[in-house]
Amino acid sequence: MKSALIRIFLSSSLFAGVAFAQNSDLAILLGAAGPISSTVSNGMVSDLFGVSLQLNYAAQLHETKAGQLYLELPLMLAAQVKSTVGNGVSDSVKDSIFFTPGVRWRFTPQKRVSFYAAAGAGIGSFGTTISFVGHNVVSTNIGRTTTAAFGFGGGIDFRLTRLLSLRAEGRDFVTRSGLGGSEGRNHSFFMAGVGFHF
Repeated sequence: MKSALIRIFLSSSLFAGVAFAQNSDLAILLGAAGPISSTVSNGMVSDLFGVSLQLNYAAQLHETKAGQLYLELPLMLAAQVKSTVGNGVSDSVKDSIFFTPGVRWRFTPQKRVSFYAAAGAGIGSFGTTISFVGHNVVSTNIGRTTTAAFGFGGGIDFRLTRLLSLRAEGRDFVTRSGLGGSEGRNHSFFMAGVGFHF
């Protein structure tokens, strides 16, 4: 009797998990975390390059005729590298990590096209590594600051098949000012990638 109850419990859990997963998606998005530039000033050459990656899992909580409500878990990773050559060589690497769980509202005006808006709160973590070589000096400074963050944004999802879509979105993370190389409170990202629906 015990083994039969265990089998029934495991089977129902498995089917419940499959049913829940039917309304889930996983997005992988790439974008620019800052300007890509090269400047020459006073005999110094500086190069700046930034990238971002977002992994976002979402599970549907509720559906109406107007749209669907999702719980989403967005993880954003970004890095910006600045190299300066002049009176020595200086490298500055700034990385940002944001995790702001929240909700997403999606509506579908056409069969293959969906629009969505999202908002959530969590943490933002900013790291800086500065290395300098020159004038018989080699130095490295490393620091990290973690703070509360609020994230919001929106995007468009174009369904290619039942299981795959193309996605583009803009997202902004708000923290206290002066973190991650930003003078203000906002850290904005524009990304594109794919969504896997299961």
